[in-house]
Amino acid sequence: MSQKTHPARHGPACALWLAAAGCIAAAPVAFGQHGHLNAGAVGQNQSDRLQFANGTDFAASSGYVKTLSYADTGLYSGFYEGGITLTALPTSPANGGPVPGASAPGSFLMVGVVSVDGPLGGSFGLWEEGATTPTFSFDSGFAAAVPSGLLALSDAGNGAGAAGGDPFGHLHGRRFTATEPGDYTVGFKLYDVSANGTGGGPIHTPSETLEIHFSAIPEPAIPSLLGLGALALALRARRRSH
Repeated sequence: MSQKTHPARHGPACALWLAAAGCIAAAPVAFGQHGHLNAGAVGQNQSDRLQFANGTDFAASSGYVKTLSYADTGLYSGFYEGGITLTALPTSPANGGPVPGASAPGSFLMVGVVSVDGPLGGSFGLWEEGATTPTFSFDSGFAAAVPSGLLALSDAGNGAGAAGGDPFGHLHGRRFTATEPGDYTVGFKLYDVSANGTGGGPIHTPSETLEIHFSAIPEPAIPSLLGLGALALALRARRRSH
């Protein structure tokens, strides 16, 4: 025998849940949750500065916010976690290049954190693919002229870093984490660590700092969702009464 739902019994609760879902769905599009942040350079000559080619789309000043969701199970249990895929733009047809804004052949791009502004007692972590603990961790208030650790964006497995090699990289599996709920503004900077420039040094100079806004948000409790739903229904009833 099939079980039927009785509107009189379940209708109000369902309406509250739907209204709450409507409130959440109405969040601004600035809370983008997926994207590729591309690394390149302003030119391909010696000492041309590196840059985040589409950094303005991810900059805190643009309104972009990357949500870090709380994990209560699995690898990131106890952390607020999320990811942005950072890539190094290609120069060779084999990797889909040449792409305007790519760094010079022979360069090797890496990224590091130079600042973290977050809640008191919180820390922000970078996880390399396959890591079981944060590869690098930075307490709120951290600031440094030079990062204490770097993650590779160029793919050495495809020849990046060799003389004339494509700096391209599209490496997955990296994650960002936070230990406390709240808002974090994190400063990222690009570096060329190749030895193919003048005097055996890098080709490019470091990028300017790109600040990205992360928001570590706990899962909303059921009472909170019901409260949102009730508020939405009240506002809807008020509109209909006018």
